[in-house]
Amino acid sequence: MEEEISLSELFSTLKKRFSLIISLGMIGLILAAGFTFFIATPQYNATTQILVNRTTESAEGLQLTDINTNVQMINTYKDIIKGPVILNEVQESLESTLTTIELSEKIEITTQENSQVFSLIVIDDSPYKAAEIANAVAVTFQNEIGNIMNVENVTIISEAVPVTDQISPNNILNLVIGLLVGLMLGVGISFLLEFMDKTVRDERFITETLGWSVLGSVSEMSHDELQAEIKVKKAELNTRRTKSRV
Repeated sequence: MEEEISLSELFSTLKKRFSLIISLGMIGLILAAGFTFFIATPQYNATTQILVNRTTESAEGLQLTDINTNVQMINTYKDIIKGPVILNEVQESLESTLTTIELSEKIEITTQENSQVFSLIVIDDSPYKAAEIANAVAVTFQNEIGNIMNVENVTIISEAVPVTDQISPNNILNLVIGLLVGLMLGVGISFLLEFMDKTVRDERFITETLGWSVLGSVSEMSHDELQAEIKVKKAELNTRRTKSRV
């Protein structure tokens, strides 16, 4: 038998479990704050920009085909920069304990469409170390690309500088996510508890859910009605005692 739940019952359930929902929301917020401020390691990035511009001896200057060739070469340069040929040199120059694979994982190469400039981004838990690695990779790449491809078309147009603004974790976003997850968990648990609660709450449950007939009902007395009943009984008792003495 399908059980229909009205909108008012949904709100009633949420209202009844309001304290549980808020409590779980606060727990989610606290856990998110603990992870964000005490467990997660802040990450910083540093960026250097490199221009790929092949020199030409043509009297007509740089042609469109030369620009397209330079743009296409950037894709090849991405693989070279993150390869062991460059990163082994960087590792030795920095006397770093990081492996070439670990160095490669810290490097991102981003390009703009039809641009001869690409950005070399290094992400590290130290802004100063990120800038040092980025500059070392750029300089090594500029020095070695001539030996690798027999071309001299790489120019570093901006060096990486330490940026102390962390890029992750996003504190506000993490706190909001923790709060929302906690609230959603609270709502889910509230409805689960409500569906698992088989307590007989009204006649509708007996007739629609169990399919039984209601033979009678006992009205619930309010606190004022109970107090009035007690006062009446006490008054009757006092009257009987008075009569018995007479």
